Amino acid sequence: MAVMWAYPWSFLGDRSTASFDRLASRGVEAANVASHYHSIRTLDPRRDERLFESHPGGCYFEPSPEQFADTPIAPPVNDVAGSDDPLGDVMALAADAGVAVNAWLVCNHNSRLGAENPEYRFESAFGSPHDHALCPSHPEVRAYFAGVAGSLAECGVEEIQLESVGFPNAFHGHGSEFGHDKNQSVTGTDQELLLSQCFCSGCRAAAADHPVDFDRAKAVVREECKAVLEGPNESADLAALREEHPVVDDLFDFRTEVIESFVSRLAEASDDVPLNYYVADGFGHDPGDGWPAGVELNRLEPHLDRVTALCYVGDPEVARRRVEDLDAAVDLPLDAGVCVDPEVVGSKTEWQAVVGAVRDRCSNVHVYNQSLLTDEQVGWLGETFG
Repeated sequence: MAVMWAYPWSFLGDRSTASFDRLASRGVEAANVASHYHSIRTLDPRRDERLFESHPGGCYFEPSPEQFADTPIAPPVNDVAGSDDPLGDVMALAADAGVAVNAWLVCNHNSRLGAENPEYRFESAFGSPHDHALCPSHPEVRAYFAGVAGSLAECGVEEIQLESVGFPNAFHGHGSEFGHDKNQSVTGTDQELLLSQCFCSGCRAAAADHPVDFDRAKAVVREECKAVLEGPNESADLAALREEHPVVDDLFDFRTEVIESFVSRLAEASDDVPLNYYVADGFGHDPGDGWPAGVELNRLEPHLDRVTALCYVGDPEVARRRVEDLDAAVDLPLDAGVCVDPEVVGSKTEWQAVVGAVRDRCSNVHVYNQSLLTDEQVGWLGETFG
């Protein structure tokens, strides 16, 4: 089955550039609609004017107040021109065309939530807070996202799709609406993730019930960070650091327990609505990449209903391997996500080769992103899935 990622404003009001009838005619049977999302500034090439759309992080639906009784974090709600209830209106339009709607839920990565709730931000080993994300060690943060998931389940979506469930990356900021990062001393993924380890008050409180020596772990990470920042050629190896220092191994085990608790809470809140996790935390998109962010698939698997391998690549063999590796790692239904970014796939032929490499190895192929496609790329959909 073909599925499209999309933003709700693409279907609503006089600035809409998409219709579910058109998608259905091209073989698309479901849409992943951004429902709780980070800040964004996006270009829609199919608009005749006012090409850009900007929104702060927040909800594109009306959350149920009773779902947030266990948290002081209030869900921010974004307006979309032409709609008082974007997700509800999109679902009605989709139903008329026979297209299912999944809720796309971005979790801890949200600048607006971090700025408005500073006591729950994640914090480095140097005490630097980061506005662009919340730390899942805080029970209030886990309760907040459980409230979002519960509210989305009440909306009647087919599935809730999870992004950014792990501990955040310090180098993925957006600013209050959209941002512009500056950094030239930290370049490797290991270095970034080392400087992204959180030592906030929520982590300290949660670690009290875990064998990790939190203060010692913080001191080790801090010293390793200092070494990285001393010169441009200094490197970091998180796996080696974990092996060298048992306290760091304990720290990552603690992180894993936090994220397992977080996803378990989301599963409970979503009730009978399936959860689909986009495998994209930590080092990247492979099954074993998530551990620096607390994501270990074998621990999350009992709480999930599906997983999606993100295959934003131009090499069909890489896409095929990514799907096959994920299929071998979990005993869950498997989807694949592909993109039409011309910097990744330069032509329809290249894109169709990537789709062909994964479509027989998974249940659904998700395409990124309806709201960003050119007219020519929209035509590829019908030729591929129609």
